[in-house]
Amino acid sequence: MARRSRLKSGSVRLLALAFAAACGGESAPPDANVQGATGGTVLIGLIGEPKTLLPPLSASEHEQAVMEVLHDRLAEIAPSLDVENDRGFTPRLASSWTWASDSMSIRFTLDARARWHDGRPVTSDDVALTYALYTNPEVGSYVANLLGNIDSVTTPDAATATFWFRRRTPQQFYDAVHHMFIVPAHLLRDIEPAELATSPLSRAPIGTGRFRFVRWSTDGRIELIADTANFRGRPTLDRVVYELFQQTGPALVRLASGETDFVAPLLAQSLPDVAASSTARLVRYPSLRYQLLTFNLRRQGSDRDPHPVLGDVRVRRALSMAANTERIVRAVYDTIGRVALGPIPSKARPAPDSLRAMPFDTLAAQALLDSAGWQPGPDGVRRRGNERLRIELLVPSTSESRQRIAVLLQDQWRAIGAEVTVQVSEVEALVDRISNGRFDAVTNGWTLSPGLVGLRQVWRTNAVESNYGRYANATVDAMVDSLLDTFDAAQRADLIRRVAQAVVDDAPAIWLVEDEVLAGVHNRLEVGTPSPLGWWSDLASWSVKPGQQLPRDQLGLPPAR
Repeated sequence: MARRSRLKSGSVRLLALAFAAACGGESAPPDANVQGATGGTVLIGLIGEPKTLLPPLSASEHEQAVMEVLHDRLAEIAPSLDVENDRGFTPRLASSWTWASDSMSIRFTLDARARWHDGRPVTSDDVALTYALYTNPEVGSYVANLLGNIDSVTTPDAATATFWFRRRTPQQFYDAVHHMFIVPAHLLRDIEPAELATSPLSRAPIGTGRFRFVRWSTDGRIELIADTANFRGRPTLDRVVYELFQQTGPALVRLASGETDFVAPLLAQSLPDVAASSTARLVRYPSLRYQLLTFNLRRQGSDRDPHPVLGDVRVRRALSMAANTERIVRAVYDTIGRVALGPIPSKARPAPDSLRAMPFDTLAAQALLDSAGWQPGPDGVRRRGNERLRIELLVPSTSESRQRIAVLLQDQWRAIGAEVTVQVSEVEALVDRISNGRFDAVTNGWTLSPGLVGLRQVWRTNAVESNYGRYANATVDAMVDSLLDTFDAAQRADLIRRVAQAVVDDAPAIWLVEDEVLAGVHNRLEVGTPSPLGWWSDLASWSVKPGQQLPRDQLGLPPAR
């Protein structure tokens, strides 16, 4: 879901002392007294603060960056992001699987070596409870509506979980394994689903990943340690410490001084800082991410009544045509982004240049507003009767890039007679407002899931978890269902084009930029090949270069083999 300021040099000594107190002055983590070579400690500057580390509740990128390191799926998709059938998937908690002859069920055999971090074996009860929690409305998981083709999960024995499907589709296997990280039934079965967010496990999870949770300290650090007995082998690193920042600037100061090893995500404005550093480098991660401005098509607080201004497609199109997105991308994103043209990223469209985007045309925009009854007023703001063409634009306080976008749009829309008020809001308050429909427009971002199933989360009628603008188009709904269900590649490609064009023509949003994920990486750290699955996806294989270890690296865990 969605996501930094330049500072002068701070007090490095003070920060170093603070880190020593946080990581060295508390009780020793498990296995800290075991003798052996160390794999090092990596400090990660994470922009944004998680609310939870429980898989069914984790939605934002800064939550997933920690949660996914602690937990496992049944099987893992390859970086190629091939979602059809089971080709390219690698076993994780499941050691093998078998398809029924009619392809309406898949039987997963769990790896007998898999253990929870408290030592309990992973069983089919864990898989069944995971599915039950992810699909329980009281939990409100943001991926619940991606699991609709799964009819049920049965457990013929402790080592076997069978997924039953409602219909055959090319993405059945992907649906079963990708959206859910398995959770421990023995710890969660007695917790009411509605109380998961406030349970102790929300901030101190027990998982099966190659790192396990140590502590989440009050000074904004989350510490993980290598699971040296993990059934897939211990990670190369000994320890990972996430340092939580609200802005990029302080994290970059620590990266420059060597007190932090990795910072993500960065802004385009951070490129000169990293490029000028002799101790750090820039790493670009590919993604299916785009930034946009979402219009609320309903009256604030209502799911039925149209918005008095934005409920009219002519007004939305006019605002879209008055937005100079090329100028915005150049000014805010520099070389790290390209203009976004619609709800399906160009990398996921078979013919990226076939989409007919809304043109930048202020004269046509003004003509549309005239036809909708919005006439210029004496102060330059258009009116329809006694109502002014006024829009409040919500922007998260943690995103400097979106604040810059808002100011540019405010200026561009003023030229066609729209009065825009930019409201910078704390993230929690912003999420509350957009989740309850109490807004006019908001700058936000989405990272689409592989296989385009995310279209059902964001652009489907009544998908209230993520369809913040209350967009509704029954024809688009039907075409999305068809493109996800068809086995015909040519038909799928045609449906992708038609879906994208239909949504663009409805103008429920202004698509701004398809951007890469940027990270600042200290030169002592090896991070492998950048993956579209997230910069954290291969954290277990990161390493500290020989000869560049620091005192904080000397933890003393058994060596990686």
